Amino acid sequence: MAEGAVVTDSFTKENERRSLAKLTVRTTVIRDGTPGISLSLDGEVIGEWTDSRAKLLSLTDDYRARVHGADGEQLYLLSAPGRAVSGEETGDKEITITFEL
Repeated sequence: MAEGAVVTDSFTKENERRSLAKLTVRTTVIRDGTPGISLSLDGEVIGEWTDSRAKLLSLTDDYRARVHGADGEQLYLLSAPGRAVSGEETGDKEITITFEL
């Protein structure tokens, strides 16, 4: 190997190209005026659906969003694509999951 050569592997190069994104899950009144669930990616709504049963959210230890009904029953389990690196409950109706793209 030449003197001063820099050795990098594909894993290191791949990690340098990765970026972080934030998925926000909300139980709220969605754009059509009905109660439901809203998904936003870095502040932009990417999906929503009507569900009058969805009342509360909780964050799992592995950074997934649980959607609960009024009686506490789990209705859905939502996860971000890629590898989740952190999560934050900003209230009982909003969760943000940070993940690698």
